[in-house]
Amino acid sequence: MRVAMFSECYEPVRNGVTTSVHTLVQQLRRRGHRVILVAPHYAAHRDQTPFVLRVPSMQTWFNKDYPVAYPFYPRLKKQFGRLAPHVVHSHNPFFVGFLAARLAHQHDVPHVSTYHTLYSHYGHYLFFLPDAAVQGLLKWWIPDYYNRCAHVLVPSAVAETSLRDYGVKVPITIVPTAVPLPDPMLIGPEARRSARAQWDIPEGCPLLLYVGRIAQEKNIELLLDAFSDCQRRFSDARLLIVGGGPHLDACRRHAGSLGCRDRIVFAGPMAHDELAPVYAAADLFVFASTTETQGLVMAEARAAGTPCVIVRGGGASETITDGQDGIIVEPEREAFAAAVMALLDDGPRLDAMRDHCLRLAHRYTPEAMTDAVTRVYDAVAKTPSGGRHKER
Repeated sequence: MRVAMFSECYEPVRNGVTTSVHTLVQQLRRRGHRVILVAPHYAAHRDQTPFVLRVPSMQTWFNKDYPVAYPFYPRLKKQFGRLAPHVVHSHNPFFVGFLAARLAHQHDVPHVSTYHTLYSHYGHYLFFLPDAAVQGLLKWWIPDYYNRCAHVLVPSAVAETSLRDYGVKVPITIVPTAVPLPDPMLIGPEARRSARAQWDIPEGCPLLLYVGRIAQEKNIELLLDAFSDCQRRFSDARLLIVGGGPHLDACRRHAGSLGCRDRIVFAGPMAHDELAPVYAAADLFVFASTTETQGLVMAEARAAGTPCVIVRGGGASETITDGQDGIIVEPEREAFAAAVMALLDDGPRLDAMRDHCLRLAHRYTPEAMTDAVTRVYDAVAKTPSGGRHKER
């Protein structure tokens, strides 16, 4: 099958959407499908494959990490025609997504889209617009875009409910994003020791880990506050924060206001293929965001055998079996700290949860995700007109 993939988020950006798209593209190609990927151009980035097509883009002053692609690019139409795709798959409903929708219509190709993000929680990035205006735009744009697709994929029930609440009526299939199982050597004792040594974290110290974008909606201040409470009982514990983002300076200032600043390590961004030993080195993965559609980092922690403590809300809590591979708590400082301390206090329970993590990780493999996605591709390709809806 020939697939034209369109994503507003791709390398060099590091986030859950990039990881999801990259994993799917790699799996499709391994199965013999021909895939091209269309993404915005980044001035300092060079791709290692000719099958990524970069459309012109411009950097904006309000979000420098995500350049805005031009929605009109005549050269792409010619390249699209050469591929003659059986299906178009978009991953965002904005500028690159607009290109996908228009080309799919012009070439009479079924359009599948994945709804990765609960956009209603990200209005603060458009701080120059009143929140009511942002929410009003979403209530018009989201159903208008997705109701013109043949099929929509979502990573969680929370994401499906969000679309239905907006008035999206097309078929929706839940397909959790998977992560590859790491090489056992990368999560073994020696790898864990080496990972801790990078930041001079002693072997016996309890280690809490956060991996992800440092952004306002990630609620990292709650993690910092809860860790401060845990320090009263576990004075040698460490909190390792891996990632970068627009809220980093604010989080550093908040950490500086706490009495345990010397126990908090801001490690900065890391390459995705370097993370498995870091996940494995932690005693617990901690996550406080309520704005996720799925929380891919929890799946990565689980694959490395590391249980999670996460807050209830959004799609992240759907990825955890409470009491087996993690603990789900209310999004409150006291509840979060209490859950962390209870697990650190109970070594046998923590070991049992590690075992559960490694067993449950086999349910969410890239192969299973790709099976589900290709079933949708086959279905829309066989439906008359691909189930396509009217032109935008």
